[in-house]
Amino acid sequence: MTKKMQAVTGSDQVTQRPRTASEHLMAVWLRIVFLVSGLPVWTQVLAVYGVSRVWGWLVFSTVAAQQMVSPWGEGPLSYSRFLGLWDAGWYEQIAHEGYPTTLPRDANETVEQNTWAFMPLFPLVAGALAAGLGTPYMSVAIALALFSGFAASWAIYLLFGEALRRTGYTRRIQRQHGAQTHESAHTLALWAVALVGFAPVSAILQVPYAESFNLLFLATTLYLLLRQRYFLLLPFALATCLSRPIGVPLGATLGLWWAWCLITDVYQHRAPWMRAFTQRAPQLMSALAVCGFALLWPALAWWATGQMDAYTATETAWRGTHLTVILPWFTQSYHYLGVIGPMAFLLLLAGGVAALLTPVTSRVLPPELRLWCACFAGYLLLFWFPQSSTFRMLLPLFVLALPIVALSTSRAYRYLLLLTGATGQWVWVGWLWHWKQLPGGGDYPP
Repeated sequence: MTKKMQAVTGSDQVTQRPRTASEHLMAVWLRIVFLVSGLPVWTQVLAVYGVSRVWGWLVFSTVAAQQMVSPWGEGPLSYSRFLGLWDAGWYEQIAHEGYPTTLPRDANETVEQNTWAFMPLFPLVAGALAAGLGTPYMSVAIALALFSGFAASWAIYLLFGEALRRTGYTRRIQRQHGAQTHESAHTLALWAVALVGFAPVSAILQVPYAESFNLLFLATTLYLLLRQRYFLLLPFALATCLSRPIGVPLGATLGLWWAWCLITDVYQHRAPWMRAFTQRAPQLMSALAVCGFALLWPALAWWATGQMDAYTATETAWRGTHLTVILPWFTQSYHYLGVIGPMAFLLLLAGGVAALLTPVTSRVLPPELRLWCACFAGYLLLFWFPQSSTFRMLLPLFVLALPIVALSTSRAYRYLLLLTGATGQWVWVGWLWHWKQLPGGGDYPP
């Protein structure tokens, strides 16, 4: 009896030993996962995205405490003041003063930097809310960007779910791995939303910039495109074009998709040209409308200032040169990396093309989303002047999070993706958002 009591007591001592820190953190994490998994779908999505924004708050707050000197004041800076650096001041100026009717020029009559480079929707909405609530603009703009990101996460989840439904991805997974597989459209889409939230540049989604605002409208537009709701997507496409300068690739996507659908109707479905054209007329009208939205802001700048190239002249004021296509990618890569720069750029370009053509990408992304990625990447290739803000400009390629996550069903792989992205936020904020005086003056913009 005594031996039995000792055996029981010994086993109790083993099971009751103090947990290590890693075991305690794992137990807490599993408890959180268990609780979240029982919530409604929309709550799960917002909870996952909310964790990513808490992480972003931690990153910004920590780096802000290290910001001692900057053109915006002496440090250390508070979280909200730190978020108000860089282009946030341009948005605030738009909210208070609007846009100039005369473009500012230097002694050589070259157009200088001004607010026409920034789309109006975000600052005007934030300014209207601030005026109505009697609250400082920057506080309202930060809140608007934050809540827009939460709404965007739900739109992204719906987009990913529709993409997986269209491609039949989960049905193939079940056939390959059996009925006991834990993968589902919900699981995969939720992981992809988490990857978007923890991506290195996703720290920008809680900053008073237009990125989260634009991401909401872009994801909704692409979702309605997959659902073939061509007229319903128009107001969201208009908001997309008036919040960030991505109207050209968006219009190209809808136009090229209409042409592809028309050709498919004729050559695969054997429909007469006229009947196919008539049936696709609503789709064509929607594509033409979006192309018109893409030209709306340059036209308004022309009308307000009387200068036809007011918008493009303002945009190029930041680069200090005239608008040229493709060539800046080679000159800038050579400037930063030397002779290997152009070769590295060509390899990166070839890798991007290959990524869009890989089987895993086609298994999870319908052709409309792959076309969007190609059009947006082509737009950057043609017109973008590569510099430190390029990382942030890649955010509209968020749909690639889905094939990246789908590359493996391993949880270790997916947690590694999130950990890498979360670490990348430290790098992005600490390197680019944190202002440091360069030897030649100024600093690299985020």
